[in-house]
Amino acid sequence: MDWLNGNLQRAFRANRGKAWTAGLESLDVEYLESGPLQLLSGSIPPSLRGVFYRNGPARHERGVARYSHKWDADGMVQAFRIGDDGIRHMGRYVSTKKHLNESAADALLTSTFATPVLGMNALNTDVDEMNVANISVTMFNNELLALWEAGSAYALDPKTLQTIGVKDWRAGELVRPFSAHPKIDSSGTMWNFGSDPINGVLTIFKISNRGQVEAFKRFNVEKLPPIHDFAVTARHMVFLMPPMEFDTERLRSGHAFARASAWRPNLGTRVLVVRKDTWTCKWHELPPMAGFHIGNAWEDSLGTIRLDFMGAQNPTSMFSGWTMMAGEYSHAKGAVMTLAEIRANGGASLELVDALEAEFPVVDPAVVGSRYRKVLCLERTLSRPANLPGWDAVCMFDVDDRHMNSFCFGDGYVVEEHVFAGAPGRGAEWVIGVVLNLSSRRTELTIFEASNLSAGPVGVAGLPYALPFGLHGHFHHAHSR
Repeated sequence: MDWLNGNLQRAFRANRGKAWTAGLESLDVEYLESGPLQLLSGSIPPSLRGVFYRNGPARHERGVARYSHKWDADGMVQAFRIGDDGIRHMGRYVSTKKHLNESAADALLTSTFATPVLGMNALNTDVDEMNVANISVTMFNNELLALWEAGSAYALDPKTLQTIGVKDWRAGELVRPFSAHPKIDSSGTMWNFGSDPINGVLTIFKISNRGQVEAFKRFNVEKLPPIHDFAVTARHMVFLMPPMEFDTERLRSGHAFARASAWRPNLGTRVLVVRKDTWTCKWHELPPMAGFHIGNAWEDSLGTIRLDFMGAQNPTSMFSGWTMMAGEYSHAKGAVMTLAEIRANGGASLELVDALEAEFPVVDPAVVGSRYRKVLCLERTLSRPANLPGWDAVCMFDVDDRHMNSFCFGDGYVVEEHVFAGAPGRGAEWVIGVVLNLSSRRTELTIFEASNLSAGPVGVAGLPYALPFGLHGHFHHAHSR
């Protein structure tokens, strides 16, 4: 196999002349630390104090082996601590069972999302032996959690980022699969789910603001596809099920999990709406769409649910995760901002904002599950060259009037997820995130005023190195020391 015998590694290294490949280099040290970071422009707002956490795949190689997909590597959690003395960075790998075993052997031993190891798959291996804890990170009940989506959550020390271990929810049984996109509503309750397409089981968890699992419910769902994200409203949970059909036999025959699903547009997009208080279910249908991420949802007095998500006509854009690991990229149009309306009478409809090719939608944490207008996302502008991956702009989209307030960094950057930041009670005044500067081949931290993205960053801080491309993050308002 090319990923294992060195061929993929050699192909990638032959393409290192492309500056964006700096974001897919393997990070072979366990720990990073630097700071105070150099301010490249602007200043740090006095009201912005806390920690910006991020997670993402980072250990792409061991020896001559190189993972075949950009989402496969062990997770490294980053912490940007913002205080009166400046910004300091720390990064540390999550010490999962997989990471510890492979570090000891100095070899890639375990099948992952898109890279199969012969004879090992989710049918014959405990899922937490395969857990890479590399998708997202969140602070809940004063605990920092590193999240994958097929296995358990991992608890970390918020200050040192050292791994405490698999999160023990004291629920009497394993709380897994535990998705990487939990939702915390206005009461402080965490809602989350786990999608198990192998067994056709969707599990929903309700966790109190004290960290106790109050309830969980399992649903048998015919032809359950892999589900990455969901939405909550005041009274309901909403699951968008893309027309993907999971084939267990493909796993058994040696294919990776990512290649065990087939696109079946004739199935349409099934929408499952579950009441929070009674667990009763109602099904709706939308046109066939591929989508990973949902920004938010809310429901009106008539029971109509409105939500935004990033939807694509097909899953083609996901295929770039394989080619990028060889240092190759050719753009295929991905998801666009999509607005859905799900009516209590069973009807449902979609509106595609085709002009906004985008991803990584987030809202102010204070409005999760309630009426909202602003969605923060990454935008790929029409002028971006087809051979450059990723996004070049941050965008604030208004779901009411469809207005877009954007800032484009240009072709010299790859822009990563940005999130809302601010002090409790003051609203999300700021937007914070990272970009890869293709000229310096180093990562930069950028800060915007949330109400005026188009004015550009109010502050930019530079790291002395490039961080591997990450996935999802979280800002926690707290003292930096």
